[in-house]
Amino acid sequence: MSVVVPRRGILTGILLIVVIAIWWLLHPVCRPISDADVREFARWAPIETREDRQLHGRIFQQRGGHWYQCKSWVSRQFFF
Repeated sequence: MSVVVPRRGILTGILLIVVIAIWWLLHPVCRPISDADVREFARWAPIETREDRQLHGRIFQQRGGHWYQCKSWVSRQFFF
Protein backbone atom coordinates (compact mmCIF):
# COMPACT_ATOMS: atom_id res chain seq x y z
CA MET A 1 0.00 0.00 0.00
CA SER A 2 1.55 3.31 -1.02
CA VAL A 3 0.82 6.65 0.54
CA VAL A 4 0.24 9.51 -1.85
CA VAL A 5 1.06 12.94 -0.44
CA PRO A 6 -0.34 15.80 -2.48
CA ARG A 7 2.11 18.41 -3.73
CA ARG A 8 0.24 21.11 -1.87
CA GLY A 9 0.94 19.31 1.43
CA ILE A 10 4.66 19.06 0.71
CA LEU A 11 4.91 22.73 -0.28
CA THR A 12 2.94 23.76 2.81
CA GLY A 13 5.28 21.71 5.00
CA ILE A 14 8.38 23.25 3.43
CA LEU A 15 6.94 26.75 3.78
CA LEU A 16 6.12 26.09 7.43
CA ILE A 17 9.67 24.91 8.13
CA VAL A 18 11.14 27.99 6.43
CA VAL A 19 8.86 30.36 8.40
CA ILE A 20 9.72 28.67 11.71
CA ALA A 21 13.45 28.83 10.91
CA ILE A 22 13.27 32.54 10.09
CA TRP A 23 11.24 33.20 13.25
CA TRP A 24 13.83 31.32 15.35
CA LEU A 25 16.74 33.27 13.85
CA LEU A 26 15.03 36.64 14.38
CA HIS A 27 13.34 36.20 17.79
CA PRO A 28 14.62 38.70 20.38
CA VAL A 29 16.99 37.70 23.17
CA CYS A 30 17.33 40.30 25.95
CA ARG A 31 20.28 40.33 28.34
CA PRO A 32 20.73 42.65 31.34
CA ILE A 33 23.39 45.35 31.00
CA SER A 34 25.72 46.00 33.94
CA ASP A 35 25.98 49.53 35.33
CA ALA A 36 29.51 49.79 33.93
CA ASP A 37 28.26 48.85 30.45
CA VAL A 38 25.42 51.38 30.71
CA ARG A 39 28.01 54.10 31.42
CA GLU A 40 30.10 52.88 28.47
CA PHE A 41 27.11 52.94 26.11
CA ALA A 42 26.24 56.43 27.38
CA ARG A 43 29.64 57.79 26.27
CA TRP A 44 28.32 58.12 22.72
CA ALA A 45 24.78 59.22 23.55
CA PRO A 46 22.56 58.92 26.62
CA ILE A 47 21.13 55.41 26.58
CA GLU A 48 17.64 56.78 27.28
CA THR A 49 17.65 58.73 24.01
CA ARG A 50 19.22 56.11 21.72
CA GLU A 51 16.96 54.98 18.90
CA ASP A 52 18.87 51.85 17.85
CA ARG A 53 16.29 49.35 16.51
CA GLN A 54 15.95 45.87 15.08
CA LEU A 55 12.84 44.18 13.69
CA HIS A 56 11.45 43.45 17.16
CA GLY A 57 11.83 47.00 18.50
CA ARG A 58 14.35 49.05 20.44
CA ILE A 59 17.68 47.43 21.26
CA PHE A 60 18.09 49.19 24.62
CA GLN A 61 15.06 48.68 26.85
CA GLN A 62 14.46 49.58 30.46
CA ARG A 63 12.42 47.05 32.42
CA GLY A 64 11.81 47.24 36.14
CA GLY A 65 14.52 49.86 36.61
CA HIS A 66 17.22 47.81 34.85
CA TRP A 67 18.56 48.21 31.33
CA TYR A 68 18.54 45.36 28.83
CA GLN A 69 20.12 44.95 25.41
CA CYS A 70 17.70 43.11 23.10
CA LYS A 71 18.98 41.67 19.83
CA SER A 72 17.83 38.96 17.48
CA TRP A 73 19.07 35.46 18.26
CA VAL A 74 21.27 35.39 15.16
CA SER A 75 22.83 38.79 16.02
CA ARG A 76 23.54 37.57 19.54
CA GLN A 77 25.28 34.45 18.17
CA PHE A 78 27.56 36.25 15.74
CA PHE A 79 27.97 39.77 17.15
CA PHE A 80 27.71 39.27 20.96
